[in-house]
Amino acid sequence: MKARINSPIQKCAVGVNIPKEKADIVSGVMAAFNGSFKLAGSDCGGEKIGFVCGLSGYTESGAKAEVSEELLIFSGLDGKELSKAVTMLREKGCDIPLKAIVTPHNRDWTVSALASELAKEHEYMTSRGKSDSNGKK
Repeated sequence: MKARINSPIQKCAVGVNIPKEKADIVSGVMAAFNGSFKLAGSDCGGEKIGFVCGLSGYTESGAKAEVSEELLIFSGLDGKELSKAVTMLREKGCDIPLKAIVTPHNRDWTVSALASELAKEHEYMTSRGKSDSNGKK
């Protein structure tokens, strides 16, 4: 039987278009989980999520695409840690509407595709409580 050794996934968060004040808060929150935070350029939209989050097996594609939204991508946190991190950000007044965690499903997506999908989901979730044009909810 072969032993299988998996290298541990580093806990990190990657931000796109995150202002310095929020970046400092996210950095502090990630430090509480022995993780790191890095900013990616707004032109990273053509890169795969796995690459920007530093996952092994991913290399830079060089594809440039602009991302206009504030986006925060978590990697390596388990469910409890993610919930706690989001709570800590909220408690510190750090509102970043588009947040995701790296999954086996999305790690091959481009940053632009993830941002687009999250923006649609965010719009849907925020419009659910609003009345339609007939005044109905």
